Amino acid sequence: MNRVFNVGEVGPRVQESPRARMEWLVDDALVESAGLSVARMTLEEGALSEAHRHPNCNEVIHLIAGRIEQRVEAERFAMAPGDTCFVPRGSLHQSLNLGPGQAVMIVTYSEGQRVYEPAPEA
Repeated sequence: MNRVFNVGEVGPRVQESPRARMEWLVDDALVESAGLSVARMTLEEGALSEAHRHPNCNEVIHLIAGRIEQRVEAERFAMAPGDTCFVPRGSLHQSLNLGPGQAVMIVTYSEGQRVYEPAPEA
């Protein structure tokens, strides 16, 4: 079944912290049996996301605007608009906005219900 919808009609579902915002565009909660998740993530200048893992899914991060340092396990690399990063299932990762301004990403997960595990050892 094809389904086209205006996100404004059903969401997006928003999660906010003082320096980050996740706008969930598609996942199993918004579209029954979607089987994947897509979000627009905004990090304020200088913000560092919490180190975490997703034991049940792969993640793809596509940078739309800004500059970030992306960490995947021990590797760290700079990303510019248009760059894409693949984060394998279970890998420790986090994003740092290098500025100036906000960093905006489209983040996609290979499951419709993600498991999020903070990594206090990071």
